[in-house]
Amino acid sequence: MSPDRQTVSLVFPAFNEIESVGEIVDFARQIRARHPEYDFQLVVVDDGSSDGTADALEQLVTPDDNARIVRLSRNFGSHAAISAGFSLASGDAALTLSADRQEPIEAIDQFLAEWESGAEIVWGLRSVRATKAGAQETFATTFSKMYQRFSDVPSYPSEGPSQILVARGALDALNLMPEANRNVLAMAAWTGFEQRRIYFEQLPRPHGVSKWTSKKKIKLVVDSFVEFSHAPLQWVAVCGVVCALIGVLLLIVALILLFIPASSGSGVALIAGLVVGMGGANLVGLGVVGEYVWRAGDDARRRPVFIVSRVYDSLD
Repeated sequence: MSPDRQTVSLVFPAFNEIESVGEIVDFARQIRARHPEYDFQLVVVDDGSSDGTADALEQLVTPDDNARIVRLSRNFGSHAAISAGFSLASGDAALTLSADRQEPIEAIDQFLAEWESGAEIVWGLRSVRATKAGAQETFATTFSKMYQRFSDVPSYPSEGPSQILVARGALDALNLMPEANRNVLAMAAWTGFEQRRIYFEQLPRPHGVSKWTSKKKIKLVVDSFVEFSHAPLQWVAVCGVVCALIGVLLLIVALILLFIPASSGSGVALIAGLVVGMGGANLVGLGVVGEYVWRAGDDARRRPVFIVSRVYDSLD
């Protein structure tokens, strides 16, 4: 690498992606050949794979690839893996890319062009998604719109970000943030800096299926709101007020019905419904508060976000 040239780190989080290791390395080589004005570092974070992803990568890369293969001690999740990649990226900017190779090479041109013109954070947004519209896609887009509106990071793209380029200043700021339960993209939005957007048509996945399960998506939603929004607490408070008003009305109705012999059973049902409804509302409220308290406890424990078991550098 030349000290007079800027370096871009290409960060790929990978979990059981042995079928895609060839495409990952080949894509990095294509980018390098397409943009000879830059030096590139390939950073692949193996997020606890059990299929030999890291071994295959180490056998495939050469010194010319300037590759850093990072093994985590177990599966910590994609956002922890991205955080690990950011912490070990040595470039003047870091660009996340998917291990399943769903970004066209033309998108890299757009990322770099925006960075060259002064952007410190560049959001990669999908103008066309590779997957068909369905319940999960509707859930994802609804979350992004609600999060952009109700969180403390209004610069978070309401379309839902796919990838991100982060310049060194913003990258250093991100690496200082200690959240245990994290949405690293929301954290990047929170840092501020000059933020711009590019759009690309997502390519179909060439191998296997996505490891991004519904359970992981739900956890990310909860983490995102807890870390950067107090809106859920406000919603619980409003719900409590509404339930209290309904409860008063139901009590009045129940008292009236108690004086009507033929309707005494209805009065008991109303009271039972009121008790069950209020109890459920209380449990929901406690659950929301509990999520905030649990995550505050996680952050207070100061456990590392990820644990690196090994780093392989192709230059060594």
